[in-house]
Amino acid sequence: MPHRDAPRAPVFNAMPPAVLLLAGLILGAALLGYLSPELDRWIFATCVLIVAAPDTPLPAQPLGHAAPYLLHVFIHFGLLHLAMNMAVLIGAGRAVGLAFGTGLKAFAGFMILFFACSAAGAGLEYALHSGPPLQLGGASTGVSGLIAAAGWVMGGWRGMLRLALPWIGLNLVIAVTGLAFPIPVSWAGHIGGTLAGAILTPVLIALFGRRAL
Repeated sequence: MPHRDAPRAPVFNAMPPAVLLLAGLILGAALLGYLSPELDRWIFATCVLIVAAPDTPLPAQPLGHAAPYLLHVFIHFGLLHLAMNMAVLIGAGRAVGLAFGTGLKAFAGFMILFFACSAAGAGLEYALHSGPPLQLGGASTGVSGLIAAAGWVMGGWRGMLRLALPWIGLNLVIAVTGLAFPIPVSWAGHIGGTLAGAILTPVLIALFGRRAL
């Protein structure tokens, strides 16, 4: 009698809640901005990180100038920018979220990892920035950390290096050659997020993951 594989659950049924929530919030912010120009202006003003020299006067922001180090992940510069980050969030985030396991503790661990990588990427962008002020937005700082994290959960340190090093190398090429992209590329933000993911993933999975005591 021929063997039949059991039906596979739809991919979103196996998607970690933290990934679904993040994706929903990011897509929700984009949808609200599309539906209401006034809301769009408020969301952008609240979330955009303005990177400038320390003595540069900055416009007031609804939640201050520190909040965007985390909130910049909720705004994007166009549909392509949004789609690329969503693809990595869902792909890499699923692997990382499943490694954390289920429950509130696992949910918290994933969120800490994502936003710590986002803040680290934004911080490195600020530290290395020179020239006129620029606006930083997009989830790529956080998902860059998830690239390193996905490598680690799938193959330990070697797996992490297989995914993280090419991504860091590509961003170094962008930094050196100034390749032209449809949107300005935050190579420092990507590298900062990736390095944070490489450092924090083993620690956070040990503390918050399914094998944590």
